[in-house]
Amino acid sequence: MDSKEVFEKVKSLIAEKLEIDESKITMNASFRKDLGADSLDTYELVYAIEEELGISIPDEKANEFETVKDAVDFLSTQL
Repeated sequence: MDSKEVFEKVKSLIAEKLEIDESKITMNASFRKDLGADSLDTYELVYAIEEELGISIPDEKANEFETVKDAVDFLSTQL
C-alpha cells in the first residue's frame, strides 16, 4: 500500500470519526488546529486506524502525530 492509498483510507476514517467533510482533510492539516480533534478524538481515530489496517500503533508514536502527514508517513512504513 503506497502513501496515496494510506492517505485515502486515513482521510475516510478521519471524516467519519470527526464528522467533517473529506475536502477539509489535507496532508498538512493539523488534527487539533485544523480538524478540531481533541485527545479523545485522536485516541478513537488511532484505534479505528489500527482496526482498519490491522496494525498496532504504539501510544508514544500516536502522541507524535500532529498532522495527517505524520500519521500517513508512519503508517506507510508499517504496511
